[in-house]
Amino acid sequence: MGLSVYDTSILTLKRGTTTLLNILKKASESADAASFPDAKLTEDMKPLTFQVQAASNTAKKTVWRLTGVETEAWEDNEQTLDQLIARCEKTLALLKGVDPKQVEGKETAMVELALGPAGTKQLVGTDYILTYAVPNFFFHLQTAYAILRMKGVALGKGDYLGPFMTPEA
Repeated sequence: MGLSVYDTSILTLKRGTTTLLNILKKASESADAASFPDAKLTEDMKPLTFQVQAASNTAKKTVWRLTGVETEAWEDNEQTLDQLIARCEKTLALLKGVDPKQVEGKETAMVELALGPAGTKQLVGTDYILTYAVPNFFFHLQTAYAILRMKGVALGKGDYLGPFMTPEA
């Protein structure tokens, strides 16, 4: 059996969200952790708070677009590491609540992607997952990781890959 839509989307997002949660928890142990939420890699990039919110929103919208079940609006108002950790825990709970059967057959389903001023784009389910949802999620996850490394948090490759190498319980 090949990879399923669930494996390539929901399971991947669960593992990535676990990585994000773990690195934020590790960052919260740092003496200057209070300064991390506003940290940026460079002045023209968004801060850590945005990176976590964007990763979370990507996961949440992927669940909605693939299952058709829309969740309540989540305010993007986190300002502390504890609040960002709670946001990741909420995202992880949402992802864990998705039954693989809810996304079966979505490989060929049309997904509408809002692109802001550029309008909308229609994508087949697998194209949505592989060319937008997962790459977008990883962009924000990796940026959050890089911000924390720049701030001196002792993170390594194992912190990033650990949840991906752990069998699903």
